[in-house]
Amino acid sequence: MNFKNILVPMDFSKCAKSAFKMALTLAKRTDASIDLVSVTHIPHLHAEMVGAASIVNPILNDYHNLIDEQFDALIKTTESEGVKISISKYNAPLHDAIYSCTLQNESDLIVTGTKSQHDWLVNLLGSNSTDMIERSKIPVMVIPEGLENNNYKKIGVAIDYADFDDPSILEPLRAFAELFESALCFLNVTTKHHKLFVYDDIKVGISAYFNDLKQSFHTYTDSRPLPEILLEAIKDLDLDMLFMLPKNHTTLQRLIKPSQTKSMALQMDKPLMTIHEKKT
Repeated sequence: MNFKNILVPMDFSKCAKSAFKMALTLAKRTDASIDLVSVTHIPHLHAEMVGAASIVNPILNDYHNLIDEQFDALIKTTESEGVKISISKYNAPLHDAIYSCTLQNESDLIVTGTKSQHDWLVNLLGSNSTDMIERSKIPVMVIPEGLENNNYKKIGVAIDYADFDDPSILEPLRAFAELFESALCFLNVTTKHHKLFVYDDIKVGISAYFNDLKQSFHTYTDSRPLPEILLEAIKDLDLDMLFMLPKNHTTLQRLIKPSQTKSMALQMDKPLMTIHEKKT
């Protein structure tokens, strides 16, 4: 696949600007276009609220004019020459706006920023970026606030061999890794000591799918929480990015079981790319 239409949610925070810079790097390598999306949410007024629209609409218009000025300043102060950039503004709940925009523009990647520090409520409930990971049907790349390094020479790929049978789902990863000539480190975490060769057929399939890229396979037999093991592996292997396959949990499962991918997105200081596993 090729990344041709990149969507970047933009609230002009430091982390959103970091995401925009990453999107520009990708766009220049792939000749992709970028859609910067600004979202506000002012509930629609009921007809019986006489006169309220005459108050709210001028405020909303002034706000949109301010947003336009911020977009102009952002584009002028970044190295965006040669990249086609469009701007979309929505008055809607964030995720409704992002979903609509991905369909309208046929986006094939979302690049979003995340703050370097999170309060206890965000750690408990998640952030806008982690919600996008859970809801998005297309790949999501989460960029930590203030990230300056666009060197992706080593990418970790967290994978559960027991639930994996189709390497083609990793197509966005292959496209990204080929752009940066990245080496791939496949990370499997298990609590059991499996017999020798038990997953070799899966590894052979993965290796064949990424035959033009450097690869290594690492298995960790460990009962600690998965995020703790992966964070340690990122440090030990000196990885530049992590790729994960979030599972398709039901609403009830999301309420009673914390998402490993969400936890990683909130704890990492390196980029994270995700694509949902295929539904069965």
